Amino acid sequence: MKATFPHFGYDTYALKTFVEDLGAEVVLGPPASKRTVELGVEHSPELICMPFKITLGNLIEAMEQGADTLLMAAGARKCRFGYYHYLQEQALARLGMRYKLVPVAQYSPYAFVFQLIPSVFHVSPVRVVRAIAIMLEKSLLTQEFRVLLNRKRAVDFREAERLKKPALEMVEQARSVKAIRRARRGLDRMFSCNGSAAPGHNGRKPGLAVGLVGEIYMMIEQFANQEIEKELGRLGVEVLFERSLHHHLLHLLRLDRSYFRSQRLARRYLRECPGGEAMRTVGESIHFVERKKVDGLVHIFPFTCMPENIALEALQQLSEDSGVPVLSLSFDEHTSRTGLLTRLEAFVDLLKRKKRVQGSSRN
Repeated sequence: MKATFPHFGYDTYALKTFVEDLGAEVVLGPPASKRTVELGVEHSPELICMPFKITLGNLIEAMEQGADTLLMAAGARKCRFGYYHYLQEQALARLGMRYKLVPVAQYSPYAFVFQLIPSVFHVSPVRVVRAIAIMLEKSLLTQEFRVLLNRKRAVDFREAERLKKPALEMVEQARSVKAIRRARRGLDRMFSCNGSAAPGHNGRKPGLAVGLVGEIYMMIEQFANQEIEKELGRLGVEVLFERSLHHHLLHLLRLDRSYFRSQRLARRYLRECPGGEAMRTVGESIHFVERKKVDGLVHIFPFTCMPENIALEALQQLSEDSGVPVLSLSFDEHTSRTGLLTRLEAFVDLLKRKKRVQGSSRN
């Protein structure tokens, strides 16, 4: 078996280790590129979400390299994501390639551990549980790496980018719980983080902090969001986030307390869940504003995403109520990088002016 799945940002390493622990050979396509998007657009329905196009392109490129078993997440209920694997299967069938597409439902841990994965990989549930445990630990490591990188970028961007490649190699090579914990200690030393303040170069702290919220794929896959965390770090802004594979896995296992907190907080603005991750987007935003005291919020989502457009309305009201600026950005294959950078620079300038005014008024 030569298995593959769409790239998922830094968390690709955790997913790759999981599949390898089940005894399969992982054949990943190249990192997402302009060609990936072109392939996805060519074989996608009109006006479908950007994540659909990129993940379809990922699968096609992996199949070109010999992958024969495709793993694709499924089952997001009130969101088009729940139909992705049906439509992608039809698109791939038209290409005439030989493959087996395995939709991985996200809302039945019992079926995942005891039925789906054992039948696909021909392993025991015990081996599946062991592989999940390692994936949880490694996804936590990649989440921590992302936090450390964002903090370092905000105070010493050039040094952060120099450390990024060796740090990622350390993450990728950690394939056991013991190795993962050793890598965690290595990352702490590498990024020189001491305590919760996590100062960067020469003990300096970031001048601004923003909360990043939105649709999970756009949040995690750097190519999809045009490396927005990197660009904000270049502008001296620390990016805070909660959305990650680790949190999502805990949510699927009914163990993620932040999910229940977000659901509770979001009901101030959304009485019912409109689908997708709108409730989590709004709840995380309120948490960032009230508990993390961020200077602003950046909301990212695919163009035409109905749940996130509803969340956008709630965030605008939250901004009026709290006085915290919100920048909402939708992405598709036509999104201009130059336009994105211009909007980010203008937003950061706004936050700096607002902070200076607040500082002078206190004095």
